[in-house]
Formats: sequence, C-alpha cells, structure tokens
Amino acid sequence: MVNPTNTNPQETSVCKAKCPDCDAELEIPSDTELGEIISCSGCGLELEVKAVKDGHVDLQELTIEGEDWGE
Repeated sequence: MVNPTNTNPQETSVCKAKCPDCDAELEIPSDTELGEIISCSGCGLELEVKAVKDGHVDLQELTIEGEDWGE
C-alpha cells in the first residue's frame, strides 16, 4: 500500500509577508518562485515576488512598463 506523505493540503508550509500598500498579512506558499505574481487579498494590489529566503518573502508592487516607441 502506498502511503502519501502529504494528504492534508493544510500541511503545506507557508511564508508570511505584508502588503506594501495596505499592510494586510499575506500567506505565501513556500514553493513560490521569483517573479511570481500574487494578488493582495486586502486591497487587490498585484505584487511580484522579488526574493524568497529562509521563510521570508520580499514583495514589490507590480509595475507594467509601457512600450517606448522611440519618443
């Protein structure tokens, strides 16, 4: 019989981070990768993961740069 190691999805480890805009505490899955986009549950702001280290996640407001048409 195969015994799965993680049968409870609640056991997935999470990192804590705060939204830079509204200070809402966000739970970020520990398998989050650099560049991943996360939405704040408090204010809806889209945040980009800038660093993940030792259970700490650095978030930055997502900025989408417009194209420069040579102007």
